[in-house]
Amino acid sequence: MARDYKPSSRNPRRLTGGLGVASGQASWRRLHILRGWVPVLAVALAVLAAMPGLSCSETPATNDPLQQPPGGPPVSLVVANTDLAVGENRVTFGLVDREYMPVRPESVDIRAVYYEPGAPTGQVRYRTTAEFVEWPPAGRRGTFVARVEFDQAGTATGDSLGIWELHATFDHLPEGQLTIGSAVPVAADHSAPAPGDPAPPSETPTAFTATDLRTISSSPEPDPALYQVSVAEAVRSGKPTVITFATPAFCVSATCGPQVSELSSLARAYAGQANFVHVEVYRDPHLIDPASPSRNLAPAVEEWGLVSEPWTFVVGADGNINARFEQYVPPAILESAILSVVQP
Repeated sequence: MARDYKPSSRNPRRLTGGLGVASGQASWRRLHILRGWVPVLAVALAVLAAMPGLSCSETPATNDPLQQPPGGPPVSLVVANTDLAVGENRVTFGLVDREYMPVRPESVDIRAVYYEPGAPTGQVRYRTTAEFVEWPPAGRRGTFVARVEFDQAGTATGDSLGIWELHATFDHLPEGQLTIGSAVPVAADHSAPAPGDPAPPSETPTAFTATDLRTISSSPEPDPALYQVSVAEAVRSGKPTVITFATPAFCVSATCGPQVSELSSLARAYAGQANFVHVEVYRDPHLIDPASPSRNLAPAVEEWGLVSEPWTFVVGADGNINARFEQYVPPAILESAILSVVQP
């Protein structure tokens, strides 16, 4: 039975517009900044502080699960996903304190709460527990990941005027148990290919079409094994394919380089059994000035409907998407997805 929760007095479901998945290069940059919460915590917190769902300028109701002390919550929830839709989703998020530092509790309980348009309360539609996933190198760097199921769309726009919030509950001293939340747009369908969808046959550059691998990859030492076939050739080859969209030199979260390196390791382990392809997010990476915001997206990025990075897709021998991962995916989890499509 769904449990009702009183929303905060300035709930994000009142927002009109601005919650849908954006498209285009300018929107990519905005989402790119928000998504990379670890190195740009100040920016992320500024964005979150401006969201009505986390505002405490008005006194919340006494039974509000997000009731916070004056000045706002001591920890903010930063959701990294840009493509949430009805069904099961791999949600990646970070917790950061007022000093812009990551917070890592031992356990984080997650609730997906849906607010009907105009309703005074929200309904808890799904509960789960998040797992902390480390980023290389090993240590405290990483994000929390949870499998969350949304049973209907909610973007506060168009035909889906309702809105979803993710509520995170965890122990945080000196407050004790703390509950914080963030509004998330949930579309009827994904913008990026989802499991069961055919993989777009993008004509990406290869080692045979480029004069120098550094013109098609921002990896410091591009691995030729990842540029032997184009995406189009790979998904039409009749063999499983693993595709990673990443930009090692310009990645906001700093996980693109490790993700591509792990792709190389898996390519060696499963040589001949599957195709492994790295797609650089930007055109002509060798010509990009790191200090300049002017960058042109690679055509494949737009063809696949991506507005963040890194993304990794596992494609079956039939050319259909079998698994997809927005943000960093550990090698053990990715290898398990590969094994599900590789013939024994």
